[in-house]
Amino acid sequence: MAGPRESSGIRILNGEIWFTDLPSRVVGGVTFAPGPGAGWFPFHIELEHLSCTGLATGAFSPAGELILELGLKGWHRLHIAQNPAIRVWLDGESGYCEIPGDERSVRDHPLPAADLTNRRLHLAPVRGEGQCREARLFYIRAEPCAPPVSRRNLIATNDGHGVFFRGLDSPCDLWRHVYPYRDSDFFRLIWGLYGGCLLTMRADTKVGESPLRSDEGSFRAGDWQFNRSLRKMKEAGADPLAVIRTATREYGLELHFYLRMAAFYGPFPKVDWTTRFFREHPEWHCRDEEGRRVNFLSYAWPGVQERVLAFMEELLDYEPEGICLAFNRGLPMILFEEPVLERYRRRLGHAPRLPEESNTPEMMAVRHGMLMEFVEKAARLVERRNATLSCIVPRDFDRARALGLDVEELARCGVMESVLVGAGHGDDPAFADDLEPVRALKRWGGRVYAGGSFVRAHGAAWPADDMSVRIRRMKAILAAGLDGAWFWDAEVGIGCEWEIHRRFGDWELLDRIAAGEWPSKTTHETRAIHDLVVGRYNPWHAY
Repeated sequence: MAGPRESSGIRILNGEIWFTDLPSRVVGGVTFAPGPGAGWFPFHIELEHLSCTGLATGAFSPAGELILELGLKGWHRLHIAQNPAIRVWLDGESGYCEIPGDERSVRDHPLPAADLTNRRLHLAPVRGEGQCREARLFYIRAEPCAPPVSRRNLIATNDGHGVFFRGLDSPCDLWRHVYPYRDSDFFRLIWGLYGGCLLTMRADTKVGESPLRSDEGSFRAGDWQFNRSLRKMKEAGADPLAVIRTATREYGLELHFYLRMAAFYGPFPKVDWTTRFFREHPEWHCRDEEGRRVNFLSYAWPGVQERVLAFMEELLDYEPEGICLAFNRGLPMILFEEPVLERYRRRLGHAPRLPEESNTPEMMAVRHGMLMEFVEKAARLVERRNATLSCIVPRDFDRARALGLDVEELARCGVMESVLVGAGHGDDPAFADDLEPVRALKRWGGRVYAGGSFVRAHGAAWPADDMSVRIRRMKAILAAGLDGAWFWDAEVGIGCEWEIHRRFGDWELLDRIAAGEWPSKTTHETRAIHDLVVGRYNPWHAY
């Protein structure tokens, strides 16, 4: 192991460069504030392996952007030791990365690798409505590395609702939800549409509805934040979907827009989120075995299909690589409406006896066939626009079949470029370990990805608190010959573990993580900070 070399606030250790005097790196210098609420101020910290001078500021101080000159050449991966959160970007970048942190520890948080030749580092505290945070910068570590090679076997979905729910102040803020996937094993981002379908910020829409909702109809704090975020986008003249299209292109990612297939109706307490289309067409709602109206719009009605297809046509104007049909949100899409009963009568020569014959093979064939007709129309539409069709399906194939979706038939029809299996509401987490039915879908062509959510209610393919299970399941996906894995609401579940999950498609890396060899230990022991010395008698709780 190479010993440390240190000079002028730089320490060289094991070939890595540690910047231990951050104030000296600020371009143009920095004027220190008289206190934490007034701006940036320096502080001294001693860790178990080095001493350094960092920078900090309070949550609502006027402190703004700092530009640091690191003087690096070639490819490096920067590790920012900070907490609890900070925004970071390099010269020439349109967006930024917002790095989360654990305020209970001093820990490195890696950025995507980049060529740092003649590029300065920009840092800023988290500022914005409802999200002002304090910032503590301890040191920066630069790890020399080769340009990354993507295995292009991971897919992420992003809610498209949650980004506004958590708060945005400008179009630039949208980029932070794309930045982490840059130069990673993730090759595709599947972006949701404001939490549903038929919702758009396009001023010239002919079939869409505004996602903006009234404050009077808002329930949770996030609903209010959602409205305020979208209003700021509108005031800035920005179309969020156009911003995401630009960002994914800059970062070399494919983009699919996903529609939640049943997202016309917002149940209590989110009734204000119900679409106008749903309210205006009670005649097109689903009907159960007893003939009672169910709060789903039925795709058995031509009017529903035509409206959704026309909306997809508008989405294709953004030139995404594809459209993704999210069947996991949710089934059923077709029950026992009059078009279903009429099709049954024509096919079998008599009306079905309901509810007794609601689950017969004949009735299921009619429902499955009508849904597949819609899917085939969608496939022809995207093909005309030089795009592809993908889908998300629940892992419980039997339950999906009973609710009107035959997953095997969906794969067999040959119109799906890819099928993402998992994240169905009500899925048993044990399904994540049974890949044989998933692998069987490969025989029909198309690409197949297994995975899903971090949430137990969604099947928990990637349990949030157990990295060993995530590694085991990722290896099983690769060993089964599937095309890769996917993550539902990826950025919510991954949290601080981005540098692991950015490369989660690499078998060798998974072995190293499982063996405790990677990443190297990055949480450090604090022995002294400012005027506090942690010794035998610790005064930390003296106040």
